[in-house]
Amino acid sequence: MKQLTKEQKQSIANYKKAGIEITISENGTIVIEQKRLINGYILNQKELHQRARDIFPEGIIKTIVFSLNVDSITVEWINAKMEEFGIKRNDLIKQLAFDKSTLSLLLSGGRGLTKSVKATFFYYFLTYELNRDFREHLNSN
Repeated sequence: MKQLTKEQKQSIANYKKAGIEITISENGTIVIEQKRLINGYILNQKELHQRARDIFPEGIIKTIVFSLNVDSITVEWINAKMEEFGIKRNDLIKQLAFDKSTLSLLLSGGRGLTKSVKATFFYYFLTYELNRDFREHLNSN
């Protein structure tokens, strides 16, 4: 494999700061993977492929899209996020279309949090975080 150019190294470093890692496997395949969400931005396979192609006009590219790891999402995490954003149970009932008894069971631990429910809470709170950050940005100008 030929040596990377200065521009390629810089692009790879910049993408790494944005949660996207680009590596070259032993067989020369360019692997691009979104490891983290920065500002809630999720790229699909086509978008990742294009970013790799912009850096490496030739070669085989393998894309790995972002995969949410919900292991850290617990009732305690949900309660902390509710407190952080000033969200009440009635907000969750209305905004997530949970009925009162289901939400009560989820938050009391009486019903386990499934992966899809954890993902629902993750993306719900992510929107609050992004909205907060966006409003702060607007107010700073």
